[in-house]
Order: sequence, then C-alpha cells, then structure tokens
Amino acid sequence: MNLKLVCTAVLTTVFATSSFAMTLEEYLQIVKKKNKVFSSLAASVEASNSKAVAGDVVLAPVLTAGYSLSTDKSLPSSIGDKREVSEYNLGVSKKFITGTTIGVSGKTDEFRNDTNFTTTPGLDKYSTGGLGVTLQQSLWKDFFGAGTRIRQDLDRTINQIETVNLDLQMRAALFDAESTFWDYTVADEDLKLQQANFDRAKKMEQWTSNRVTNGISDRADLMNVRALAALREVQLSTAQDEIKMQEAKFREYLELADGEPTPVATGDIMQARNYMAQLSKNKDVIKMDAYLSSLQAKSKKLVADQIGDLYKPDLALLASYNTSSYDREYSEMTKNIAKTDRPRTFIGVNFTWMFDTDAKLATINSAQKDALASKYAAERAITLGKIAWSDLQRKYETTSKNVLTLEKVAKFQRERAKAEQDKFGKGRTITSNVVLAETDAAEAEVNLLRAKSGLRKLEASSILFIAL
Repeated sequence: MNLKLVCTAVLTTVFATSSFAMTLEEYLQIVKKKNKVFSSLAASVEASNSKAVAGDVVLAPVLTAGYSLSTDKSLPSSIGDKREVSEYNLGVSKKFITGTTIGVSGKTDEFRNDTNFTTTPGLDKYSTGGLGVTLQQSLWKDFFGAGTRIRQDLDRTINQIETVNLDLQMRAALFDAESTFWDYTVADEDLKLQQANFDRAKKMEQWTSNRVTNGISDRADLMNVRALAALREVQLSTAQDEIKMQEAKFREYLELADGEPTPVATGDIMQARNYMAQLSKNKDVIKMDAYLSSLQAKSKKLVADQIGDLYKPDLALLASYNTSSYDREYSEMTKNIAKTDRPRTFIGVNFTWMFDTDAKLATINSAQKDALASKYAAERAITLGKIAWSDLQRKYETTSKNVLTLEKVAKFQRERAKAEQDKFGKGRTITSNVVLAETDAAEAEVNLLRAKSGLRKLEASSILFIAL
C-alpha cells in the first residue's frame, strides 16, 4: 500500500477516534512515517548496508568467454603464405576469503594454412586445445586472507559508523519533534492560563470600578487593577503569538496540508517515559556521538593496517595444470581435450617489494599517526560522554524535585490569591495586596509549566545516549 495512503488512514483514524486529539506516541509514530527527514534517513541506512555488502564484489566469481579469428600473410613463413586461426576460450575464476585465487578454463585453436605454399607436410590443417586449472596464493601480504579480512573489517566498521551516525541524526530529529510537541502543549496550557488570568483581571477591574463609583474604593485602587489588567492583556497577546508559532512547527513535523485541522496535543506533561528509566539500569551509558568517535578511531586503525599491508613485500605462489590435445580434425581434438597423457604444468613464486622511499614511509606514518590521534580523541570523547550522562541524571533528578516544589508553590499562590480576593470583597485588605497575590500566582503557574516542559525535554534528550 502507498505510504501516503497509510499515513492518511492513520491520521484519519486518530482524529476520528480521539476528536482531533493526539497523544505523544501517536504524534511520534506519524512523524516517523510521514516526515521526509525520517524517510531520507531510512533510505540512507539501507544504502549504507548495501554498500557494506558490495565490498565483497572482489570475491564474486568471474566468467570470461571469447572468440577470435586471425589471418596472417606476413613473411617469412615456413607453413604457408596465408595462415588462419580460430580460437575459442571459456573460463571461470574466483578469489576466496583465504586470499587464494583459483581459475578453471578451456581453450581450443583451429589452424588453417594455405596448402599451395605449405612446406611442412601435415600442417595445412590441425587443431589444438586444453583444459586448465590455475592457482595463485599470496604467502605474505594476503596470507590466508589477512588482507581480505582487514578490508572486510573496515567495510563493516564504516557501515557501523554510517548506521550509528544516521541513527543519531534520526534520534536528534525525534528529540526535536518531541520538544516541539511539548512546546506546543505548554503553549496551549499557557494560553489557557493567560486567558483565565486576563478574565479574572477584567472582572476585578469591573468590580473595583463599581466600588469607586459607589465611593467604597478610591481611584488609585482602580488604576492599580487596570494596570494589572493591561499586564494580563500583554501576557495574553504574547501567549497567543507563541501558540501560533508552536502550532506552525507542530504542523510542519506532521506535514499537514493547509486545509487539514491541527490536532490537539494531549500529552501528560507529568508522565515519565520508559526509555530513560530502562537506560539508567545499565552500567556504562554514553552519548552517541562519543560512541561514534570510538568507531571512527577503530576505522582509522584499520585504515592504517590496510595501508601497512598494501606496502608490505609479497611472495606469491603461482601454479597451473593444463591438459593438451592435438588432431587434424577439430571434432577429434575436442573429444580428447580432457586426456592427461600430455599435460603442461607450471609452478613458481613471484617476489615484489616497493623500495622504502620517503613517500612510502610518509604514507604509512601518516596513517598510523592519524589512527593514534583518533584513538586519543575517542578516549576523551568516551570520558566526556559518560560525564554527560551523569550530568543528565543529576539535572533530571534536580528538575523533578523542583517540579514538585513548584507545584506546591503554585498551589499556595493560588490559594493566597483567592484568599486576598475574598478579603478584598469584604473590605479587609488593600488593592495592592490583591494585585501582588494575582501576579505571584500567575508567575508561579508559568514557572511550573516551564519546569514541567524542561523535565520532559531532559527526559527526551536521553534518546541521544546509548548503553555500551
């Protein structure tokens, strides 16, 4: 089924069953399915996995086949004025993980010479052919596949680096998406809070105005309350602008069309997530970018090993065995092509060594020093990555306690504001006390919202850490 249709169906189901409400889990699920950033990263992961497998293409069997027809009328010649040769060849070779290359082949040649000028009897027409096996094995460089294993380890490590890096990018995008969810949720709650504060301030303004008209309160009380109402109006306007901005970002992650309504975020800002709790049970937890540094150091070490192996002297064993068949008739020659009564054998060794020039030594030393520097950087990154996890846990614990404290503060300030309003209604307090209590209560509510949002974002940032 088309991905777009699936996402549309999911959205329709969510909106229909939740009255346009959307939980955090539903939101993240749709973001991962519908947002192009995640689709791009998923495709990149698949490409990296395919590239890692493609490194073994050098181990794939290779088929060779050929046909050639040659005509030769050059001089001098002892077998005829015109010589023609038809050649057919077929072979398969394969390099194995041990570094051994084995090939099997077959070859036939059909000779036709101009009989009017042939000086050697019986050579006017004849055919030759044979089957062969060849073997080549490095005794130093790639002995039993040492070089091949280094390349495979490097390919796997590079794939791991790319996969972890893409996973980190995906997690960072998810963290941003979840932060947007909480920002939108907080902005919505803040708008409701500011609207309620503004409504109360307007009621106080109306009530105080009536008291001034009746001579119960003086004009200074009215101006004090009106200043509070004006402040609440500014705060409401700011909250309205904030919700518009956060809604735009929220819609952007969901990739909603212009005509689609914005769902209501219904995340419980006080509900803890399981990921951080599960992660805390592990002994060694670090930031993913620190783990990425350790993989990069490993790849640099493998690159240095590969370069060192490339410039090592080599002693290669070469061996071959071929049958031979000869007859005037091509058909008879092919019948006897597999006979082993007249074989051709070859065995030898081949030594190669690049002189230790400055360029060669500089290449090897550069790779080794680069690997060493990457190792030191990775060790430092691992240490900092562990410290970052400890800092996150400390901040999370502190913020959790602060949220509980701010809940109490907000509750006390709400009760204080209500009590001051009751006293003011009975004429037992002054207006400034009521205004101060209202201001303190509003600030306590805002501080609580921000602390709750910060707590959820801290918890969400744990997705950027992994256990070793």
